[in-house]
Amino acid sequence: MFTSTGGWALTQDNDRLLQTEDGGQTWLDATPTDLHPLPADVTALWIEPFFLDEDTAWFSSNTLGGDLYHTVDGGLTWRVSPIPFERARYYFLDLNLGYALVDLGAGAGSHYVAIYRTEDSGLTWLEVFSHEPGVMKSLRESGSKGGITFLDLNHGWIGGTYPMTDFFYLHFTEDGGTTWAQEMDISLPAVYNGSWLEVRQPIFMSDTVGYLPVRALAPDNNTYLLVYRSDDSGQTWVFQNSVQDGEVLDFYALDEGWLAASTELFQTNDTGMNWNPVTISTGPVGEFLLKIDFVDDQHGWAIATPDDETWEPRKLYRTSDGGVNWTQLVP
Repeated sequence: MFTSTGGWALTQDNDRLLQTEDGGQTWLDATPTDLHPLPADVTALWIEPFFLDEDTAWFSSNTLGGDLYHTVDGGLTWRVSPIPFERARYYFLDLNLGYALVDLGAGAGSHYVAIYRTEDSGLTWLEVFSHEPGVMKSLRESGSKGGITFLDLNHGWIGGTYPMTDFFYLHFTEDGGTTWAQEMDISLPAVYNGSWLEVRQPIFMSDTVGYLPVRALAPDNNTYLLVYRSDDSGQTWVFQNSVQDGEVLDFYALDEGWLAASTELFQTNDTGMNWNPVTISTGPVGEFLLKIDFVDDQHGWAIATPDDETWEPRKLYRTSDGGVNWTQLVP
């Protein structure tokens, strides 16, 4: 969601895009009409979208491939352009400048990717990086790459996982994705020594301020979400605090954000140094919070489930009083 009324959703089977203008009370099926019905040998589109604002989006299909769809009017109309790759995840900084992280396959502990850049809203793409068999590259082949984030034309990050304890898998570029280096100066608090780490994509709130969520599986067999903050455009990352069982981090302002941990909801107004529990009175009481999305300190949405093993059924909720009371929505 981008405002208290406008935003997007992706259906559970990754097959359709939905758009709302009334806070999720009603939804428009914004999927291009030429994509349905599906070919006989295709069960789902497996849409990979990127949403810039409540009107602007891009997506391609991981099963059909070949085309990039782009809208600037909330999905009422779509422009279709061919793309020279398949199985991509996208990150756009504005209407024109964007990057694609292309999955080239995985095996034997390695994950091979290519990176493309567009400066004309996805009409044309330039390959700026690609793994090649037998060629050592600056972005290591080993480890699983979770996504791509850019702050500007030159500065970007790729987070992920690596099968080694206490290993921060975070690479950065300063030349638009052509060359990469591993982030080496992130410190792990001693209490988490021996943890398996999943470094997620940084969340930038301004040209200088960003947050880095790191999920840790600690030696005590508990999971923790570690929150790091940068005040120098991602050059350094400083540990703020952690929350046990934390899964989802969502900042809506420079110093203010939300965090979901199992069945609990937390809020911070001091850069993540302290996380204050919110008592849920109505709605997903005792349910597991799978996703949260807040646009300010009052208006938010959550996907929750009563069953943490099957994740079924999944329910969509909305709050307008800071997470105390929630209304279930029916898309």
